[in-house]
Amino acid sequence: MRVFSGLAQTWLRRVAPALSGILTEVLYGAANVSIGRGFRADGVPRCLLDKSARLLIGDHVEFRSGVEIRAHGTSRITIGNGVRIDRGVRILAANEAEIRIEDGSRIGLYSVFNGGDSITVGKNCLVSGFVYLQTSMHRFSEQGIPIRNQGYDHAPIMIGHGAWLAAHVVVMPGVVVGDGAIIGSNAVVTANVDPGCVVGGVPARPLKTQGRARA
Repeated sequence: MRVFSGLAQTWLRRVAPALSGILTEVLYGAANVSIGRGFRADGVPRCLLDKSARLLIGDHVEFRSGVEIRAHGTSRITIGNGVRIDRGVRILAANEAEIRIEDGSRIGLYSVFNGGDSITVGKNCLVSGFVYLQTSMHRFSEQGIPIRNQGYDHAPIMIGHGAWLAAHVVVMPGVVVGDGAIIGSNAVVTANVDPGCVVGGVPARPLKTQGRARA
């Protein structure tokens, strides 16, 4: 039984993800999709791209199950080397936005990147589970017109190198989170966060300053 258990674990952890990675390359191989060496996935991700959009995946990237990637218009999604994206993550790029996740970063389960405008996650960041990066907001200035028909305002989000966004954090449009900053669980970030600063609350406010983390 131990032999069979060991074989099953090897299949689940090594062989199946490698095979799913190869199948993903076969299914989504196109001029606007580039997948680097050593891609692994727990099942084939759901990728929907317009012809003018681009998806670039670096080397040794790992997707867990249920990852969804959508790129519309002339948007671009770039996932750097050694990035790991956990189960159920949704990454959406639209308009002319660029979503960029730089080398070595980790994206926690069921997080959402809503990229009506650009989103940058720096190197070696930790984005915990159920984090929401929101670059678009409904307009609501016109009386008598349903909010859903009033369009959107957009502004980019930038997360600095080595930052940590704890579980259930929401980052609003136009926010810059500095290198090495820490955002506490359940915080709603509506203003820029200085490098090395620890913030928490709704809306998020400074709690203390850490030594600046190095990427």
